[in-house]
Formats: sequence, structure tokens, C-alpha cells
Amino acid sequence: MERQSKGDGFNFTFDKTYGQHILKNPLVVKNIIDKSAIRSTDVVLEIGPGTGNLTQMLLEKAKKVIAVEIDPRMAAEVSKRIKKAGYGHKFELIQGDALKVDFPFFDV
Repeated sequence: MERQSKGDGFNFTFDKTYGQHILKNPLVVKNIIDKSAIRSTDVVLEIGPGTGNLTQMLLEKAKKVIAVEIDPRMAAEVSKRIKKAGYGHKFELIQGDALKVDFPFFDV
């Protein structure tokens, strides 16, 4: 564990073994969303949602977001954030290693 982040109301020490990086720049998030051409009928799979900066914007566009998060601290944070934002009904979290879990159906 090495770097700490205190933005967005959270305080985590990142675990280098997970290769954690937090996407914080809202313009980068917006560009990803705009270029992804997500439709309202899409089920999106996100690997490593972290604290949910991209996740929340995906949920604004997609029918559903399925997120796979290995770090239990990040899983708890993203779940709390998404429920608070009112998107809990469109969000599914799989806590585990994306290299070892079975993915449900998704479009993007």
C-alpha cells in the first residue's frame, strides 16, 4: 500500500498489488462517456469501479451497470455512493477478482 487519496469524501491508502488508480478529472470521465456511445438499453460491465466516479455517469446513460471490484473497501464505498445517488436499482456489484469471477451477460 502506498498512495493516499482524500478527494471525493473518501480517504484510502491505495493497494499497489491491485494497480489502483482513481479517475478524478470530470472532463476525462465526460470524454469517456461521450466516446463510449452508451445507449439506454445497454448493460455495461465495469472492471474496478473504485469510488464510482465513472460508474455514476455510466448509470446516467445505461440500463444497468455491473461492476467487479476486488477491494472490499472500494466495493463498500462505490455501493454507498451509488445508492445515495439513487441508482441502486440499476447497479450490481460483484466483489472479487475479475480474472476469477464469472461475468453475467453484458453489452458493453
